[in-house]
Formats: sequence, structure tokens, C-alpha cells
Amino acid sequence: MIYIKRIEEICTSDYDEIWWIVRSPDCIPKKEKLVQSLAPSKELFQRYRNAFHAGQFNSIFFQNEYVPQFITELLKSEKAKDDLNYLCQEGSRRNIVLGCYCENEKLCHRSIVAGILIGMGAKIKTDPGYRKYYDLFQEYS
Repeated sequence: MIYIKRIEEICTSDYDEIWWIVRSPDCIPKKEKLVQSLAPSKELFQRYRNAFHAGQFNSIFFQNEYVPQFITELLKSEKAKDDLNYLCQEGSRRNIVLGCYCENEKLCHRSIVAGILIGMGAKIKTDPGYRKYYDLFQEYS
């Protein structure tokens, strides 16, 4: 089963693998896996931070700007596609958590990754409404 969690919700002993889908690797324990292929690019992350600090990061910005750009980035990366496929296969055999720092699960790249995994048939514990991101992933590909 694949779980999508915030850093505060993760107890490392509960999972077989912990994948961090974050931009900055400085606080990731060495035994855990930093997966930057499933994180936003530095440029997109900076746009996210700028919008957040300017009070402009909301559901409209997320749906109209962030989601399409993030999906486009994922589609350009063979490593991201390989990692998504791995998660689909291994998620049925092992307990894997995808960790992230974002405060709002509904407006976070982890919800996009979760939706893509749902659409790919992964065994994942998250909001089934995220599947809409898989539909966009298919539309852009």
C-alpha cells in the first residue's frame, strides 16, 4: 500500500520504504530515499513559494498554473515515469510512504502524484478524487 503523508505524520518504523518528494534534500535521513523526480523543478517550486508569500497561492492558481506545469515536468522525465511505475508495482507488495512538507494536501504536488498513481492502478490510500490529475496526465501525454 502507498501512503501520502506530511512529515509530522510519518513514523519511519511503520513502512518498508520512505520516499521524500521534496525539493530540498538537507533534512532527509540518509536511510530514506529522496525522489526529486517526483518533486517540482526548482523554477516551479520558486513560483509556488513566491505565490504563497504574496498570498496568491490558492486553488485557482493551483489548478490553472501549478498542476499543468507540474504534469508537463513529470511527462518530460523518464526517471519520473520509471519511479511512478515502480511505485505501482511495489505498492501492492510493500508499505511505501511518500513524504512531503506541504501543509495543504489538496494544494500540493503530492496530491497530483497520488492522483496519477490512482489512475495507474496503484494500491494507494488517499482521496479518490485526486484521479482527476491522472486524467490530466493522460491528456497532456
